[in-house]
Amino acid sequence: MRQVILVLTGILLLTGCTTVVDSVTSEPIKTDPADTSAGTYYNDRKMATFIGVNIKKAHPDLDASHVNVSVAKAVVLLTGEVPSKEMKVLAGDTARDFTGVRQVHNELQVRGKTSLVSRANDSMLTAKIKAKLAFEEQVKALKIDVITEDSVVYLMGTIDRASGDLASDIASASSGVRKVVKVFEYID
Repeated sequence: MRQVILVLTGILLLTGCTTVVDSVTSEPIKTDPADTSAGTYYNDRKMATFIGVNIKKAHPDLDASHVNVSVAKAVVLLTGEVPSKEMKVLAGDTARDFTGVRQVHNELQVRGKTSLVSRANDSMLTAKIKAKLAFEEQVKALKIDVITEDSVVYLMGTIDRASGDLASDIASASSGVRKVVKVFEYID
């Protein structure tokens, strides 16, 4: 009985919300294709973790490598360093084989691991670029993930082309950046 009351109360509240919103809007409501729901955000984080574990378990050389997995709306970006071309291919295939992955950008470099100093520099570059994007009114900074690996900046997310180009220009103009790679999914 208690469950029935809770379900009915929930239905009434949802119906009431629709009535209230309907009364205060004159136009149909449109969703922003760049918006990421909490569920999508959670699924992306979970997917990144699971893919990272699967890559490490795919081969002992990958377990000892420096591989970063970033995910935005089921689009996967692999960055870091692996010891051989075969390991790069295996990491990409492992990511691609994960259920729900729409696309994989395999930007892994075949070489030795970057130093801790290089990684600290990458963290500073990422923070600096995120701050610059946050202060640019024409860029939806919260919709852009900034990933830096060995002074190469990867910009990822769902955004319009003009904002993506502006974000890329801002990142490119930052001192210490060697290159900017856009991994955007464009909405226009």
